[in-house]
Amino acid sequence: MSSKKFIAFVGLFAFLIVGFVGGVNYVVDPYGFNNLIKIERLNSKKISNTSLTTRFKANLLESGKFDTIMLGTSRIGVMNPEIVNNYLKSNTFNLEYPGSNTIIQNKFFKYAKNFNDIKYLVYGIDFMAFNKNRIIKNDFQEFYDLENKITNFENITNYDLYFNAETLVKSAIVIGKNILNRQDTEANYLANGMRDYINFIEQEKTGTLKLEKQIKKSIESYFKPHTGIYKNYQFSYEYLNYFKNIIKLCKTNDIKLFVFIPPMYSEHFDAIYSAGYFDEFEFFKKELIKITDFIDFTGHNSISTNKNNYWDSSHLRVEMTGVVMAKIFNDQTVDVPKDFGVLVTKENIDTHLENLKNQIKAYDASKLE
Repeated sequence: MSSKKFIAFVGLFAFLIVGFVGGVNYVVDPYGFNNLIKIERLNSKKISNTSLTTRFKANLLESGKFDTIMLGTSRIGVMNPEIVNNYLKSNTFNLEYPGSNTIIQNKFFKYAKNFNDIKYLVYGIDFMAFNKNRIIKNDFQEFYDLENKITNFENITNYDLYFNAETLVKSAIVIGKNILNRQDTEANYLANGMRDYINFIEQEKTGTLKLEKQIKKSIESYFKPHTGIYKNYQFSYEYLNYFKNIIKLCKTNDIKLFVFIPPMYSEHFDAIYSAGYFDEFEFFKKELIKITDFIDFTGHNSISTNKNNYWDSSHLRVEMTGVVMAKIFNDQTVDVPKDFGVLVTKENIDTHLENLKNQIKAYDASKLE
């Protein structure tokens, strides 16, 4: 065989291999990015795409069809954008980023604004987003620190994801587990950015949901000494400035802003005190009010004390979106419990914090050891 024919043969072979890998990955779609073809017992159940938040959501934002953004951590991610649409007559995208700090939220919001004409921002701000020890990680680091695609407002394509040997392994795993009926149902993002806890919904339908155990496990994940998410909490003024920058950006660009602190299960609230983080929790709110008013849904109230309103200690069920948004948008037609949510201003912040402190109930911190 001549050298030219050999090179041509190798080139053709390589092309076929690459085409095969890309084709299989696109059709199997192990992360549920395109959902073009779903075949029962083959690829109907997929791996969660929540580990690829930046890639998945950036792709959707680049369409330029959204005028409202819901921003924050996974606590806002569980809330339904359709409810916001009803109030604002808008097209809302849930720009949750799990475990994010305000740097991630700031940069991702600016990325969204670059591609979309944003009119409203519904910002569910989280205490942990200001923790100096919560750093940029996961796939955001790839597109922010390493490739600068987020800060340069570059399109993020999925070609490298599909033409990828690692994805091919995931495709094989998805096919194998589906055939053997061993692929678990996992939480996934929807096309509007919302986190869909279809795994918990399925467990509840089949009677296998162990809510008490789930809540306990969730609280331990936050507060367990030495390993919990809240460990070594240190308030960051740098992170506060990133939050302040978003508020300034909204004012400069005539973007109407709604800021709130999402509700947590009442035992989670008590555990903040028992684990020794309540002073920082109050300080966070005192610094927040210097920048903007907000609605605070934390503490003991009719919603937070009912465990059936939650999937764990930190995340509301999607059905509770209605009552949260009714409070935020001051909808008098919805029966919102009077003790659920307080509009906090500079005038009432001290009284509000004192009322919250008086609500604290003893929590057995030894459960967390």
